[in-house]
This record gives sequence, C-alpha cells and structure tokens, in this order.
Amino acid sequence: MALRRIVELGGVGVAVAVDDALARRIRSSALWGGAKDRPAPPPITAARTPAGGSLRERVARLTWYHSIPLPGGVVTPGDFDHRPYLEHYPIPARLDGVRVLDVATFDGYWAFEFERRGAAEVVALDIGRYGDADIQPSLRDRTDPAILAHATGAGFALAKEALGSQVRREVLNVYDLSPERLGRFDFVFCGDLLLHLMNPVKALERIRSVVRGEALLVDCYSPHLPGKVAEYRGEANRSVWWSVSRDCLRQMILDAGFSRVDLLHTFRFGHRGEKPWMWHAAFKARP
Repeated sequence: MALRRIVELGGVGVAVAVDDALARRIRSSALWGGAKDRPAPPPITAARTPAGGSLRERVARLTWYHSIPLPGGVVTPGDFDHRPYLEHYPIPARLDGVRVLDVATFDGYWAFEFERRGAAEVVALDIGRYGDADIQPSLRDRTDPAILAHATGAGFALAKEALGSQVRREVLNVYDLSPERLGRFDFVFCGDLLLHLMNPVKALERIRSVVRGEALLVDCYSPHLPGKVAEYRGEANRSVWWSVSRDCLRQMILDAGFSRVDLLHTFRFGHRGEKPWMWHAAFKARP
C-alpha cells in the first residue's frame, strides 16, 4: 500500500505519495525513529508530470499546494485556494509591459495570475528539491533522504502545459538571487516565505537587489506580539523558524535596504475549506 507523508518544507506542507519500496525506507528512517545513517542525496532531476489520461486524471495523480483553475473547469485540489482572497492582495489590475518575479512559486498560482493580468514576462523562482529548503538540522536529520531529494515542479509543469503559459521557471534559492543571475524586475512578489527561512532579512536583501520598481511582500504575523518583537520557533517539529509582530515584519523589510515600506492591508487566511485563522500583512516596498 502506498504511503502519504506530510512534511512542511520551504514554506509549504508537502504531502508526498510514495510507492511501497520507498514507504518501507521511510518507515525505517528517523521520521519513524529509525537509524540516522544517510547516503548522499542524488542530483536534482527534472520533476516529471504524469503522462496519459485526461487533464483531470493527470491533475488527480499529483499533490497540490495551490488551487489553480485550468481549462475545462478543472481546478487543482490545492491545500490553499487564494481565489476568494484576491481582493486582499493589492496587485495591480493590469501588468501590461511589466517584468515580474514570483519568489517561491511552488505550483505557480501567482505567476500564472500575473501572466493573466498581462505581464510582459513572468519569472517563477523555486528551489529544485525539498531538501534545498531551510530545514532545522534536527528535522533534516530525521527526514528520509528520498524525501529531501524529491524534485519540485511537477504541478507547475502540468499547470503551465494546460494553460499554454509562457512563464519561465528558474531553479534558484532566494539567498542566491541577484541582478547578475536574473536581472531586475518592475514588480516582485513574495508571499508566505519569510517565516520558513532561517535568515529572512538576508532573503529580503536579495529580493531588494532585483527590484527596480516595487515589491509586494505578504507574510504571516502574530497580532499577539507587541512592538517589533520576533519569537523564535526553531524548536518546532516543522520548518517554521519565526513568529513576528506586524511592526517587526515591516522593520525587517526596511533593514533589508528598502527605502519606503507601506502597510497596505491586513487579513486572515487559511487552508482551503477552513475558517481563516492566519493573520497576514501586505506591504508595498520600494528600493
């Protein structure tokens, strides 16, 4: 029987479906209290989209983070459906002629939305495999290497194919982002990433380096924390490093080198089908 294991990595909760052979390896790994010996992970390979069958059948073979509307009334069954919350994200109604970067794209919902709004070029940034995420060493040590080596991008590739999209996916860690690698962008979007990073200010600094227009930064905050407070959450058994106050989040963006940071909106968001519970703040930042 195939095993499905949920692992929170790189800003997302990933449900990984594996066959019986891999399931036996995972059950004997540190995730189930097994041995900690680790072979070297294999090199990154391109994620494969399922071949054959209708679009609906191909979608059903994958695990999705984003709910993405596709042709023929098909919607990917993502853990998060942003469509009911679009009004809370202050994205320009039209992006004609604009060069856009979507940081930590995963299945690509936002990248495809920017393209739908007329962007001249959309680049979607993502890590190459789950193990490239910022994972606490103790959690990494307990995670089976087959999961860490699992290539990302299968959902993105299938959605891009179905939509006939021209969005370009770039495998690059946010810490390695630079104008020399990708150039500069008129509009940069980053959502729900910072709390999953060991060094969020460094990531924000790298994002700032490629902004020639403005950035829209949307992330979680705690309304229960006062002032400019950050609570360290690294002991948690998942890849969440920080809980921050709203003012702390704004100060982090400023400290990364942005000259002007404006709070545009706050709202609550949650898993698909559940009552919204996570507080989010949307900031517009200029270099």
